[in-house]
Amino acid sequence: MKKDIIAIDGSFGEGGGQILRTALSLSAITQRPFEIYKIRAQRKAPGLSPQHLQAVNASARICNAEVMGNQLRSTDLKFFPGEIQPGTYHFDIGTAGSVSLVLQTIFYPLSLTNKPSSVTITGGTHVSHSPCVDYLTQQWLHFLKQIGFIAGIQILRTGFYPRGGGEVIATIHPIGPQHPVHLEDRGKLLMVHGLSVISNLDSTIAQRQQSQAKKKLLERNIPHEIGIAEIPSTGKGTMLLLVGKFEQGQCCYFSLGAIGKRAETVADEACNQFLCFLETKGIIDEYLADQLIIPLALTKGISQYITPKITQHLLTNIEIVKLFLPVTIEVTGNLSEEGLVKIDCPP
Repeated sequence: MKKDIIAIDGSFGEGGGQILRTALSLSAITQRPFEIYKIRAQRKAPGLSPQHLQAVNASARICNAEVMGNQLRSTDLKFFPGEIQPGTYHFDIGTAGSVSLVLQTIFYPLSLTNKPSSVTITGGTHVSHSPCVDYLTQQWLHFLKQIGFIAGIQILRTGFYPRGGGEVIATIHPIGPQHPVHLEDRGKLLMVHGLSVISNLDSTIAQRQQSQAKKKLLERNIPHEIGIAEIPSTGKGTMLLLVGKFEQGQCCYFSLGAIGKRAETVADEACNQFLCFLETKGIIDEYLADQLIIPLALTKGISQYITPKITQHLLTNIEIVKLFLPVTIEVTGNLSEEGLVKIDCPP
């Protein structure tokens, strides 16, 4: 087993935690062991944070893996996977570390088993530098269902940074018939659905976020519906989320509040990201363009879509996927500009 181990430089490319998470997912699926060194070496706090450590331990638990180096701040790790076991799991990150990123790590291996699984994760549901759980339910699952992945996510309690304490339950069913995604044009913009959210704050903050977002969209004559919601949480927080629905595509952008950050600024950030998307030929947002690499690399056939921005995160993720799977992935375009992503998974 050690002879066939895949060696990965954790400081390669974008150099973040996604290198580790992708390797964990695909190692469990392919039963190919790996070792990773220089984990997050260029980050302010290198090595495994609580969030990354939980992703490692959760992955190890679902496939009975043998792991070496799974300690906080470790920069080197070896992972020897066993057989994936569907079941009922509970994982507690213990901080405001991203629930979404831990869930995405173990989602694909559990989807490829022959029985459903129930996964409860506690931690941060709405934290910076990661998809919030609403993004997963509104955008990620929307496209995964088109591919053939069957799952549901329920938010029991929201966990904003820095308190965390959020809780979600994901029900993951065995994958159905798989279909590649072939999108050439997003078509006409039909509607922007939005949500202005607060937890344990004055309701006028949600109203101000809503009002500012509506103002920005009205300036461009963009059809929209933006609701307001107050959600249970252990701490305080706000969010403005927008989902742009097109005839053949969909994008999702959101912004989170912070101490000293005006409600209008929260709305402006989400709106400006969406308006920038409109200036491109993007069919899905740049975040989903990255997140679809693994599921489509596991789906027989040719998939393609246009991303509004080629990110280093995307390019790095692609290289890690190619270490584990016999797929051809091509990206046409320049870094930080729109481009075509083509994934060819042989039968």
